[in-house]
Amino acid sequence: MNALQTPKHRLVRTFLRVAGPVTFLVGLLFTIIGMASFFSAFAGHEPPRFFWCCFLGMPLLFAGSVMCMFGFLGALAGYTAAEQVPVATDAINEVAEGTKGAVKTVARAAAEGVMEARPERPR
Repeated sequence: MNALQTPKHRLVRTFLRVAGPVTFLVGLLFTIIGMASFFSAFAGHEPPRFFWCCFLGMPLLFAGSVMCMFGFLGALAGYTAAEQVPVATDAINEVAEGTKGAVKTVARAAAEGVMEARPERPR
């Protein structure tokens, strides 16, 4: 545990990683039932009986998605960093190698400017 994590951090993350997919799947089930009822009503001449399930399922889909997002955010960020850091390191090294001459020229010009601006000391 680091300074940013609360004592309940692991418990909350585990809850989000378990409850998120379960909530998502329940929401998906309700949405499928509601949509099936809606579209099957076109075949018969009755109003859809379970269309209300869509109004319950869609918010559950959203809540489950958000819970999964927060539950797996650290793992995803770690994977992303492991993928990007080597590329960024190579890019920085390439830029540093390519600008080495320019940096030397600027440093030399700055040193010469400082030396010219400095008053001479009497001996």
